[in-house]
Amino acid sequence: MFSIFILVAASCALVRFALLQWRAIWISASSQPLSDSLHTATGIDPRSVGSGDFAALVEHCQRLYPKQTGRSGWLREVTGYYRLLKAADRLFRKALPQASQWSRKEMERCSRYVAVILDHQLVLEFDHQAFANRA
Repeated sequence: MFSIFILVAASCALVRFALLQWRAIWISASSQPLSDSLHTATGIDPRSVGSGDFAALVEHCQRLYPKQTGRSGWLREVTGYYRLLKAADRLFRKALPQASQWSRKEMERCSRYVAVILDHQLVLEFDHQAFANRA
């Protein structure tokens, strides 16, 4: 019985660690600076990416890079997390304003992460085209 308890506790700790590690990685990635190529491609100002821009940014990612969307650094997982946060925001908006504020901040980070993914793809494409034109 005691060994089962240890197994369950260790499994829970491992899952918690994995989730926190995943979140830390994409939050640190979302803090990277954005180039002006994002504004050119999407019309979204890189200095003011907000939670409301998430759907448009994901749509641009899927439209511009359909083959890489599934491989683009946890885009699917961040989209699921965003949807969960959006549902939590609707649920807690009136009852728990602090939880709602936290979820909106997290949704903004999700949008920023997708903007960074898209911006990196745009910069790589621009560099590739510039190199091809030089050759």
